[in-house]
Amino acid sequence: MKSKVKKYGKTEEEKGVEDSIQCREIVVEILNFGINEFQKMKLIYLISLELEDRDHMLEVSDLIKKLLNEEKPQEKLLTLE
Repeated sequence: MKSKVKKYGKTEEEKGVEDSIQCREIVVEILNFGINEFQKMKLIYLISLELEDRDHMLEVSDLIKKLLNEEKPQEKLLTLE
């Protein structure tokens, strides 16, 4: 005889899958809005500042800042001698 097990709530795996689906839907909506590469990078940077784990926030935001600075043409100051 099989015993029937009732399941209440969702497993951690199911919650993770649902969270990932929701994230993907957000990304699709942002892309449908029509943003360029600079805006994507800036958005990632701004979202990284919202991370609760300070170490992760610093690591991600520093990387994005570095990448954003590499994309900009370096402006040189004119000096008069």
